[in-house]
Amino acid sequence: MAEFQNWSRPPRTPPPRLKPKRVRGGVKISGDQPGLHAGGVAWTAQRWIRLVEQIADGPAMVEGLDYAKEGQARKFGVEFGKVVGSIQGRADRAYTTTLAVQAFDTLQWERVLQSMSDQAIYAAKLLSGELPTNIEDLFGPAGLRLFPAEPAEVAVLCTCAEGAATQGLWCKHACCLAYLFADKLAADPFLMFTLRGLPGSEVIERLRHARAVGGVGKEGAPVYQPLVPGVSDEVSPPLEESIEGFWEAGPELRELDLSLEPPPVSHPLLRRLGASPFEGARFPLVGLLATCYEVISRDAVEGADGPIAAPEPETGPAVDDEDQT
Repeated sequence: MAEFQNWSRPPRTPPPRLKPKRVRGGVKISGDQPGLHAGGVAWTAQRWIRLVEQIADGPAMVEGLDYAKEGQARKFGVEFGKVVGSIQGRADRAYTTTLAVQAFDTLQWERVLQSMSDQAIYAAKLLSGELPTNIEDLFGPAGLRLFPAEPAEVAVLCTCAEGAATQGLWCKHACCLAYLFADKLAADPFLMFTLRGLPGSEVIERLRHARAVGGVGKEGAPVYQPLVPGVSDEVSPPLEESIEGFWEAGPELRELDLSLEPPPVSHPLLRRLGASPFEGARFPLVGLLATCYEVISRDAVEGADGPIAAPEPETGPAVDDEDQT
C-alpha cells in the first residue's frame, strides 16, 4: 500500500528560477549601453530610448537592459510596422514580444519622397548614408513623424503574464526588445524607414532616381517605377510553389500589349551611371554606348508589328530547308 501511495503522489513542481534561463548565441547590444556609436550614444538611439523612458517603469527598464546585455533574445527582427523578438525569461519557453507602430501607406511615402527630392541638403545627406538630425522637417508637412513621440504611438504585445496583466504597459521583455532596437538604430539609422513601411535601401534608390531625373522637367517620367497600390505591393507566391511552371508563359501573354516607343527620358541608364571612369580613352565611351542604344531601340520600334504573341509549342526538332531536299 505504501508503494502504491508513493507511486500515485503527484510530481513535485520545480521552484521558479531566480535568474532568467541562459541563451546561447542570443542577440545582445554591442556595448555596456544601447546605441554606443563612434564614442557616444547615437542620436537615433537616444530618440528611441527617450520614448522608452516615458513609458516603462524603472524596474522593467533595469531588468530589460540586463536582458539586452546578456543576450536573452533568441530572435530579433524589424518588419513593416513592428519590431518583433523572442525574449527568454525565467520560464522554459521564450516570450513573443512585439513593438508595433503605424506604417505609412503608399501615398504618404510618395509625399515624403517628393519632399526629400526637393530638398538638396537633405537629399545629399541621405544619399551619403546619413540620417539628418532634423529629418522630421521632411515628414512634418505631410502630417507625419518618423520617430514616435508619444507613448500611445507604440503598441506593446507580450505573451508573458506580466505583459498581459498590465494591458499594454511595458514589461522587461518589451524593454529588452526596445533596447536592442535602439542599438541597431545606432549602426543602421535607416531601420526607422523600414519600421515605417519602406526599406531604407528602397528609400535611397527612389531618392537617387528622383534626383537623377530632376532636371528633365515636369513632363519627364521617373526612371524608377512608382508604387502602385494593388499592383507593386502584390505578394508573389514563393519560388518553391511555382517552380514547375516557372518557364511557362501562360495564356495571359497573348493579351499583353506592349507599346514600343522612345522613353520619355533618353538614355536613363547612362544618365544614372554618369561620366565614364576611363580617362584618356580613344573613343568617347558614353557617346558610343548612347549611339548603340539609339540604333537598337530604333530597330526594335520599327520591327514591332503588334502585341507579342506567346510562342507555339515545339512539335519536333527544327529542320533546315536544305535538309528537306
